[in-house]
Amino acid sequence: GFGAETNGGRIVARKVFLATGIVDVVPAIPRLREAIAKGSVRLCPVCDGYEVIDRQVAVIGHEALVLREALFLKQYTQHVTMLARYLPDFSASTRRVATEENIAICDAFKKFVPTDSGYQAILKDGEVRHFDVIYPAMGCQVRSDLALAMGVKCCDEGYVIVDKHQRTSVEGVYAIGDLVKALNQIAVAFGQAAIAATDVHNDLALGYE
Repeated sequence: GFGAETNGGRIVARKVFLATGIVDVVPAIPRLREAIAKGSVRLCPVCDGYEVIDRQVAVIGHEALVLREALFLKQYTQHVTMLARYLPDFSASTRRVATEENIAICDAFKKFVPTDSGYQAILKDGEVRHFDVIYPAMGCQVRSDLALAMGVKCCDEGYVIVDKHQRTSVEGVYAIGDLVKALNQIAVAFGQAAIAATDVHNDLALGYE
């Protein structure tokens, strides 16, 4: 079995579910929490891309992620801009694809300034661009420290490796949600939880020790 020390005492269990998830990497954006709450900053275009239909959208982050996210968002709005701090941030091939897809690029981004209706992007030459929504595309940090401390195997990206029943490499330990490499959606996490819970139930019903 397993034991966990908490502020409320010690918990003992025969099975453990790990669901520590991920943390999105975001740039320095003023009033970030407030902006996320009101939708001026969004972290998941798969979840809420439909809410930015025909709005002015900026995407900032790492080259490959920015381009992929910008292309996805073009399904909802024709007003998509990729922000770069320096000219070399985006390769010639990325620029070619952006041009072909009518995605704007700003090469001299300096900082964001919050407004009542979104954010202003201040460029290094003093030019100001207004955006209704900012999408950071900077990847995420997988919160797998606990899993690793328990001896659970993870892939090179840090995601926990599981089988079709959500079992990890450590007997009795399961992993679900964004901690596992899959589509990062609540519905997927619920499905994984149901699969793992069913496996646990069946094991316990067989008198698992």
